[in-house]
Amino acid sequence: MGKIQVLDKSVSNKIAAGEVVERPASVVKELLENALDAGATHITVEIKNGGITYIRVTDNGIGMAKEDVPVALLRHATSKIADERDLDAISTLGFRGEALSSIAAVSKFEIYTKTQDEETGTHLISEDGEMIDCSEAGCPAGTTVIVRDLFMNTPARMKFLKKNYTEAGYIADIVNRLALARSDVSFRLLSDGKESLFTTGDSDLLAGIYAVYGKDLKNTMCRAEYTESGVSVSGFCATAQGARPNRSMQSFFVNGRYIKSPLLARAVEEAYKNELMGGKFPACVLLITLPHSMVDINVHPTKLEAKFADEKMIYHCVYWAAKNALYQKTEIPAVTLSAEEEAPAMPMKKQENPIFTAPQRPAARMQEPAAARQKEESSPFVWRGLSQKATEQHTIRFPQKAEPDVAIQNEEPKMPAPPLEKAVSAPAEKSTEMPVLEVEQPKLAAEEKTDHSYRICGQVFDTYIIVEKDGQMLLIDQHAAHERLRYEALLVQYEGHAVESQMLLLPVTLRLTAVEESQFAEHQDALNEMGFVAEPFGEKTVILRGAPEALEEEALKSLFLEVLGHLSEKRKDAQSQKAQRALYTIACKSAVKAGNKLTEQEMRALLDAVFDLGPKNTCPHGRPITVAMTRGFIEKQFKRIV
Repeated sequence: MGKIQVLDKSVSNKIAAGEVVERPASVVKELLENALDAGATHITVEIKNGGITYIRVTDNGIGMAKEDVPVALLRHATSKIADERDLDAISTLGFRGEALSSIAAVSKFEIYTKTQDEETGTHLISEDGEMIDCSEAGCPAGTTVIVRDLFMNTPARMKFLKKNYTEAGYIADIVNRLALARSDVSFRLLSDGKESLFTTGDSDLLAGIYAVYGKDLKNTMCRAEYTESGVSVSGFCATAQGARPNRSMQSFFVNGRYIKSPLLARAVEEAYKNELMGGKFPACVLLITLPHSMVDINVHPTKLEAKFADEKMIYHCVYWAAKNALYQKTEIPAVTLSAEEEAPAMPMKKQENPIFTAPQRPAARMQEPAAARQKEESSPFVWRGLSQKATEQHTIRFPQKAEPDVAIQNEEPKMPAPPLEKAVSAPAEKSTEMPVLEVEQPKLAAEEKTDHSYRICGQVFDTYIIVEKDGQMLLIDQHAAHERLRYEALLVQYEGHAVESQMLLLPVTLRLTAVEESQFAEHQDALNEMGFVAEPFGEKTVILRGAPEALEEEALKSLFLEVLGHLSEKRKDAQSQKAQRALYTIACKSAVKAGNKLTEQEMRALLDAVFDLGPKNTCPHGRPITVAMTRGFIEKQFKRIV
């Protein structure tokens, strides 16, 4: 007896549905594309429980005639194409005729539709892909599709769905993208009775960006335009101020269709080269228009990818569109001076034909005592190691400094040079001239104790500490070293569920996108475990009352979004690995930076902790902490030895 058999229609339909309907967001995407193809100018999407139990999409498009409604549920039934020649010039978002049949195969399905010419509409009810009833009904012109109990007959698919707010976030992302692609259409999204998006449909793309992403990002947008060889690129790109820690705010549309394209992302990021810090990605909304024969969108089951006939030309056009946007606005941070600082500047010698005018320092600042200026201009930070209760490693603190008397305040603090004859191993004596570090050494067994005999030679470029130790000259990267120490401290605290939070004097509010809002709801507990005290604060807004580090407001917002991005990554990593990457980011942001001038006590506290790290000689990102040069190597460079 043969082993090959033809599958039953119900089975084949459910398999086909798996290619089109991955989650509730897939249903919304297909129904929205059908509505746009029908010429709708107003579309309303309503969902309940993340779209798992209820989805309704209503549009004011052309509708369907009564005789077409039952046929629309058949597989490969479509009005968009007639033969294979049409595949070379697809101008509609949908064309395969699989959407309605695939959705109906895995849900309880209803459709109300009416054309402008008909007096009454049509109501169709389907379950498990089988039509139950099709009759006349009173309804407005257009189409309304209702999908209930998605995957009710495929429980294996149901168990792979995520929590309701996560699925709602995926749906919001789809609606947001299409709202940006079609700014001439009014979109409205209701989730569990609450409106989360509304666009006016007035063809103003910038207004759409405001509705989707908020005022802060909209204010950083610059118009992007470029046209060549039949390819036209238009839209907006954000300045470096609007950069994000991930690519979630990069939207590319080809002939009105949202696609994911590494090629287009690379083109934009290349245009921003040397404009952004590492780990930052540009935000953009770019609409690419080109002849339909130059693009194939039939290369992916859900039409999220496209293949271009001339990739170099597309890359070139997108690159220059983004570059033109960057050239429009020069980012110069605005500085607001106090009344005291606006005093007349010191006179300067007149230069002939100056290339630029150097800013003049106010006289009031020049008259300040040197010690006060040094205190103000330095970048104070706190060495925060682990508490003895959490771990048996270093705890490094700055105790409160006694107020210096007037005589000392008017002098530059002097650092007593260590003797050259021997290495220094003990902290300097306490003095009122500078902060004193108290280092709490770990309680180690006698055989484990190490003798940190070394001599601090100085600090070069306010970044690298020069140390003489064991016949070698060591160069130590202060940022990499402190970053490793902060990470080790945070890791132990995180594993012990005891990450310290710095409560903010003034809470900080953050505006989130719909996707970020769902991500926050999913990972709020994990964020709390990492030291963020955050809670919802109205629509698409959270309020930060505490953080693992007390940073400036903008830096704190950036840190929060980066950590949220790490926790929400779609990479197939264990949650613990995502948490570790989030801790990397916190450690990096809170570590002392390159360019910070350190006192000898600060350097000594850092070095003592670094030398106790043992074989760990890299920061969490893999950069080396210490580079050693032997005496022999140095003498070879000076030809003392051959």
